[in-house]
Amino acid sequence: MLKSFVSWLDSYTAQRGASGVIGSLVGLLGFAGLLGTLFGSQMVRAGAFLTAGLLMIVGILVVLANNRRLRRDYAVYRDLLAQYCDFIIDHRPEPLVLVNDWDQTVFIHRNGDVRERLIIKAVALREEVHFIRFYAGSQWDQPEKYRDKVRINARSLKVNGKPGPHWNVTKSWLNNKEMAMIVHLHAPFRQGEEIRLDIERFWPKKCKPIMCDGVAEDFHFHSGKVLQIDKVTHRVVFPGEFTVSYDAIGFQDDQPSGTFITSDTDADGRTVITLHIDHVPTDATYGMKLDLG
Repeated sequence: MLKSFVSWLDSYTAQRGASGVIGSLVGLLGFAGLLGTLFGSQMVRAGAFLTAGLLMIVGILVVLANNRRLRRDYAVYRDLLAQYCDFIIDHRPEPLVLVNDWDQTVFIHRNGDVRERLIIKAVALREEVHFIRFYAGSQWDQPEKYRDKVRINARSLKVNGKPGPHWNVTKSWLNNKEMAMIVHLHAPFRQGEEIRLDIERFWPKKCKPIMCDGVAEDFHFHSGKVLQIDKVTHRVVFPGEFTVSYDAIGFQDDQPSGTFITSDTDADGRTVITLHIDHVPTDATYGMKLDLG
């Protein structure tokens, strides 16, 4: 009998959702109290409350188990989708897109949380581009409780700068530090066409090493064979006026012209370190190492 009830409750959960199940059980508990009041018997009231309480416990356990199963299924489907997208992107000889302008601003909070804004202007290099893949990483092995809270919003930008509709984003973790995110476009853009992307990302404790542990951090990016990058402006905004030392990553004697790092203070009194690069070579990594004090 209990097995049949659990099967029914599981089906009911799938139809009504977790909130519907909890609401029904709370209503049942209230009805049990009403029965006890009407009949005026302490034994009837206690029995009704006990029965309703047991049903509520069973219901909560079923809801929790159902949520765990859904999370497992979602993780499997997400990873499979990422693998299929990787196969399509990587098993073609020509590059996917050329990023003419990469403008990224990283806002660091005092507790190490990070909010990022990335404006990209890119041109399709393949016959059709249905999605674009980006990589991002932190400097330390983050526990799952932080990785699960990473939030990404991606949308198109019109020529006049007004935002367009949001795109779906699939994120997957390569390890405890590195994440791949795939932006799925509503419609493909064709070879030679330009697309403008506005990506916002919230990443808990991403910059914990530099803000909380006193450890220098690298802020860099890679211009690869799939995603080629030309011009870059990469800002790191600290949560106040800080003394920040910096060093270049990947700069060589033959570095691109217009490549340099600046330190400034914005209108709010926050220290801003900016990396400027023109004409990034293919298959090259450039960036800056920052340290406080």
